[in-house]
Amino acid sequence: MLERTVSADFSKACGRIKPFNGISLGPLFDTEIPLDLTAYYRELGVPLVRTSVAAPARHSDFNVDLSRIFPDPELDERFPESYDFSQLDRQALAIRECGAAIFLSIGESRVKYSPYAAHPFVSAEKWAKIAEKVILHLNRGWGGGHKLSVKMLEIWPGADLPGAFAGGAPAYFEFYRTVATHLKSAFSTLKIGAYSSGGFTSLNRYGATDEERGYIDFLEDFLGRVSDKSSGAPLDFFSWRCRAESAEELAIHTNYARNFLSQYGLRKTASIISELVLEPQDGIAAYSRSYPALLAAVFSAASETDISMMIYSTGYPYSRANGLYTVDDGSAIHRYSAYGVMAAYGELLRHGTEVETTDNFRREIYSIASVSESGGAMMIATVGYAGMLSVELKGSPFTKYSIKGILGGGSRGEGFSTSESDIPIGGGRFTMKVGRGEVYLITLS
Repeated sequence: MLERTVSADFSKACGRIKPFNGISLGPLFDTEIPLDLTAYYRELGVPLVRTSVAAPARHSDFNVDLSRIFPDPELDERFPESYDFSQLDRQALAIRECGAAIFLSIGESRVKYSPYAAHPFVSAEKWAKIAEKVILHLNRGWGGGHKLSVKMLEIWPGADLPGAFAGGAPAYFEFYRTVATHLKSAFSTLKIGAYSSGGFTSLNRYGATDEERGYIDFLEDFLGRVSDKSSGAPLDFFSWRCRAESAEELAIHTNYARNFLSQYGLRKTASIISELVLEPQDGIAAYSRSYPALLAAVFSAASETDISMMIYSTGYPYSRANGLYTVDDGSAIHRYSAYGVMAAYGELLRHGTEVETTDNFRREIYSIASVSESGGAMMIATVGYAGMLSVELKGSPFTKYSIKGILGGGSRGEGFSTSESDIPIGGGRFTMKVGRGEVYLITLS
């Protein structure tokens, strides 16, 4: 029988483990039966939540279209009475209640949800001043607001989608420059970026659509303009949507993103996956047997790239892209098997410091580990391997381990799990028999 070895060296720190288990959309959903998923976000250990303007109709009361926050464009933006912060406040406070940071994404919803989808409802200058007051409301208590420490702002997500911004990349850039420079002068430490690009599938997949090819044209036009030293426009981060069928495809796309930024001299601009959509080859995410291992492999592969954060595509429970949970009976949460993988990464994140792992079996085995003063954790995904697996713990002060196994499938996508606790570690190594498409969370004490 085959035997492989993976190792984690707890004496070799690799810096802070990155927040790769963020989620788009906050925990409140205005469905027929209103949902509050705050407790589930907390259980998953979600470190940040990206607000959304492209909200489903039943979630639309909780999006952050700027035209909803400032409903009358004729009013004076200097006065709190001109604003309606009620829905923004509900969502922002719910995000903080679940222990997550707020990644603020503001713009306008798509055509079917907003009359201002392609045209800002006020001038760029006034839009910038309104956005400034939104930040002051969330961070400094302006207008009966809060002190929520919002540190990241994404301007007009999806600007490269057809019909999303009239005038295309040139017009969007001028709008972005006006807004970003104003906000950077008002908040020097605020990280400002654009624009949740449609991504890079046209560069590595056959049969790309005109829309997918258009994402690259828009990107090159925008980066060419923003990198011109005369523009004066800050770009602290570039965000983009990632569709991937494998951990390797995700790594390819992270290289594309960095290469484009480097090509235009934007080497200090952070690269962020704003919407992660994984596409297993054996069915939709919720019921796919391979999906949990694919998600775990992506967490591992992403740790070896330069992306600074990664955000799961949607927390909306009725979306086909949500492979974590659903509310299919309208009232109670039903967890899919990948929910456990997301929570397992939350456990890794809680320990805080990533340590060096070695597996060297691409397309077969992926691993990632972390450590803190209170313990350690390791996650292993056997995407393409079945046989004996030896786990070596180097530089480890730990004497016992507990293990939870996660396998996809099941009649409703709930998967299967096994667990065993407080197993003695002998000689810093243990061995187990594994199958393809399995995920293991190992906690150390």
